[in-house]
Amino acid sequence: MIPEPQSIHELWDLEKPIIPERSCLHHLNPVGVGSPLVESLTSYVSRLAKSHNVFLGVLISRELAPLIEKVYVKTSAGMGLRALFNRATALNGTGIMAKDFVQALEKLTLQKNLQFLTLLFWADVILPKELFRDNKSWCSVCYQEWNLLQKEIYDPLLWTISIVKFCPQHNKFLCERCPNCQQKISLLTWKTQPGYCSNCGGWLGKNSSTTSYIESPDSKYLSKKELQWETWVAQVIGELIASTPYLASAPPKENIAKSLGRAIEIVTDGNIAAFASLVELPKNTVWMWQKGKALPQVDLLLKICHFLGVSLLDFLTSEDIGNLIKTILNPSQQRSRRTRISPKSFDYEQVQDALVAVLANDEIPPLTMKEVAQRLGYDRRTIFQHFPELCRDISAKYLNYRKALRLKNIELSCKEVQEIAVILCNKGVYPTEKLVSKSMTKPGYLRYKGVRATLQQAQSNFPG
Repeated sequence: MIPEPQSIHELWDLEKPIIPERSCLHHLNPVGVGSPLVESLTSYVSRLAKSHNVFLGVLISRELAPLIEKVYVKTSAGMGLRALFNRATALNGTGIMAKDFVQALEKLTLQKNLQFLTLLFWADVILPKELFRDNKSWCSVCYQEWNLLQKEIYDPLLWTISIVKFCPQHNKFLCERCPNCQQKISLLTWKTQPGYCSNCGGWLGKNSSTTSYIESPDSKYLSKKELQWETWVAQVIGELIASTPYLASAPPKENIAKSLGRAIEIVTDGNIAAFASLVELPKNTVWMWQKGKALPQVDLLLKICHFLGVSLLDFLTSEDIGNLIKTILNPSQQRSRRTRISPKSFDYEQVQDALVAVLANDEIPPLTMKEVAQRLGYDRRTIFQHFPELCRDISAKYLNYRKALRLKNIELSCKEVQEIAVILCNKGVYPTEKLVSKSMTKPGYLRYKGVRATLQQAQSNFPG
């Protein structure tokens, strides 16, 4: 039976389909945003060139340079991009070059989160001076593992920062010379490709049991205390990088002077000279920082944070760091001198059973590897040498717990802000940030985007 014409017309859809905007270059997702090992911008542009099957220099000269239209790019383009490659560290930093490349790449790829592959967010509180390495550094074991697991090979932003010399994932120092040609590797070249030497083209990944790759030249001469320092530095810088996408706004430079002043007040009753002596820094330098007349370099700022027992993230973003410092410096928290104990023999089976039990245990919060090592009575590095995979799994379990806890606290803080705002509004009081934070359980969580957005929504609903 032939259907009626009217029944056919009802099947027609004359509305034009909505076609999403198309990007000029591949919509390549950056690796690890919101994690300590987030990709660097120099790595991203290298991978972007690889995804288009062209040399990095070709991509920059043909696609990025015309879009940026800045003197430093045009001049460099006429020299085969040598001048730009010599300043490649700036692409991951806090200045105009990083901003220009982020904007150009976001326009070409339609990605909206490329600023998190740089330190642009921290431009007001982190000095660019000596912040980045001039040459490439990498963890050869990370490369090898990613390759075996068929994961994306890339260069984390963490590896480009000069003070970070250690890979906390594998307890190994970062490599600085190619194991094949023994040369240092420029951060960017015409043919740069993550995971490979741009000088000889050799693969830079090595198995964890291999010792032929070249680590930092100082790695064999560090004491136990120095190794602990290197591990801590990598962890706190990684925490700072990982937190960036979740923060509501960038901290102002006044925060450093504020936190430092509070620390001096608590530790030495406001005596700047005494505080400077404790942290082994010049008195006039600390005075300049405390008065807000200058900013400290990251390495010196970390030295202060380590002495106070606080993270760099808390020091830069906390509204009042006083409570954290008081807790850390409380006499009951001070380390007591321990009697030197002769090393005991390593019980392989006992330690293995204990590590497996820790992974299977639902204890909340889960133990850190440091706590596990203390319970077992062995050095953490000794345990790692025998059971690297179990140690990494225990550390990953703890990190996942911390991430889930942070997200849960953000959600709870959002609900709390809503409740506090409703109470204030019912009283006819405008819910200012100051009033709301006074009633919050965790006022510091106002630094996160979600919590601040909840407050702003409540403020916009205020009658009148």
